[in-house]
Amino acid sequence: MREITLEFKKIVGEGKALGRSEGKVVFCYGVLPEETARVRTTFEKKNFAEAELLEIIKPSPRRVAPKEDHYLSCSPWQVMDYPFQCETKKELIEDLLYQTTKETIRLDKFYGAQKTFGYRTKIEYSFTGEPGALSFAFHKRGNFREKYLLPEGCALISPEANAAAGKILKILNSLNLSTADLKTLVIREAKNPGSRVAALFMKRRDIELPDMQVEGVDGFLAIYSNPISSVSQVDEILKTWGREFVTEEILGDKFYYGFDCFFQNNMELLAEALKEIRAASFKCGKLVDLYSGVGVIGLHLRDLAGKVLAVEASESSSKYAALNAKDLGAKNFEMVCSLSEKMKDDLFEGTDILVLDPPRAGLHTKVIKRIMEILPKRVIYLSCNPITQGRDAAFFLEKYKIIRAAGFDFYPNTPHSETLLVFERD
Repeated sequence: MREITLEFKKIVGEGKALGRSEGKVVFCYGVLPEETARVRTTFEKKNFAEAELLEIIKPSPRRVAPKEDHYLSCSPWQVMDYPFQCETKKELIEDLLYQTTKETIRLDKFYGAQKTFGYRTKIEYSFTGEPGALSFAFHKRGNFREKYLLPEGCALISPEANAAAGKILKILNSLNLSTADLKTLVIREAKNPGSRVAALFMKRRDIELPDMQVEGVDGFLAIYSNPISSVSQVDEILKTWGREFVTEEILGDKFYYGFDCFFQNNMELLAEALKEIRAASFKCGKLVDLYSGVGVIGLHLRDLAGKVLAVEASESSSKYAALNAKDLGAKNFEMVCSLSEKMKDDLFEGTDILVLDPPRAGLHTKVIKRIMEILPKRVIYLSCNPITQGRDAAFFLEKYKIIRAAGFDFYPNTPHSETLLVFERD
C-alpha cells in the first residue's frame, strides 16, 4: 500500500472515480470528477490500482456533506449533489449500453427519486463487538475483515425500521450472545400501508430466545444458517412470532411477499416503472413474465392479456405470486416454479409480449436462444445492470429495434439504477 495525491477526471461503470498516476489508472470511491485527493492504494496490478480515500485536497462544487460516516460502505454517492447523481447515472447507462451493443441508445427519460433516504425495503445488518455489547455493522467496501459501526442504523431505510432493529439488538445483548452465535439481522419493510418483519440468522440451533414480539415489527423469525457459509441462507426456520410476510400496495393492487422473497427496493419508482411497462404493452393473447418474483409486473398487466404466464425459480416467491393472483382474482394468471433456462419449450409458444426482469447476471444463454427462436412481438426488459442488459440487447438487436428506453434511480446515493428497454420486432 502507498499514499498518492492525484486529480480524478470522471466516474466510471461501477461508480468509482478514475484518475491516473505515473501512467497507471487509479479507481477510488468517494471522489468526484475534477477533484484532487490523497488516497491509499489497496490493490495494485501493472496497469491499474484500487484505492481508498484519505483526504479531499481540492473539492468539487458538486460535493455535499455525507449524511453518515459509513457512507462509503452503503452509499458512496452521498457526497454528490442529487441533480449531479442523476446526470451521472444517465450518462453512465448510455455509455455502458454503447460499450456493450455498439449502438447509440439514448434514454427517452430518466426518473429521479423524490425521496433519497429512507427508501429501501430491505436491510441486512452484521454484528460486531463483545458478548453483551454487540453493535450493528456493515462490512467495509473492498475489505470483508473490517467493519463500520452503525450506532443509529442506516439512513437508507426508515427511522422506524432502524428503531425496531435497535430494540432487537437490546434483547440480543441481554442474552449475552456473541458474533460466534449470530450471523445477520434482516429487516423487510413495506411502505404502503406500512409493515415490517425481522429475520435473525443464527449460527446455532440451540439458542433460546424470549418472546420476540417486538414493537415496530409485525413478525419475527429465528433462522438457523450454517456458519460455514458467509451467506445468510435459510437452512431451518427454528421459530416464528407473528407474520412471516409484509403487504405492499402499488397502483391500487396489494402484494404479499415473504421475508426471503425478492422485491424491488424503491416503491415510488417501481410505480413509475410499472406505468412505463404498461404504456409499452398492448392487448394480446399471451404475456410471459420471466424472473417474475412475486408476480408484480405480470399481475399489473393481467387485464391486457388473455393469459399471463409467470416463471420464477424461487419456491417462496412462486408461492406468494400464486397467493397474490388469487387475492387479486386473476384467473388468467398461471405460475410456474422453474429456472427460466429450464422451463419447457412449449410454455413459450404463442408469446406476444415477453417481460424480463432478471438478476444482475442478466439472461442465461439458453433463454436468449429460445427468445430468438420464438420472436415475441415485443420484449420489455427491466434491468439493474446495464452491462449485462446491453450484452443481452446486442442479440435482440439482430431482429428487434428499441422503441423506448428509460432509466430509474431506484437506489439514490449509490451508483446503481434500473434501466428499461422496450424491443419491437422488425
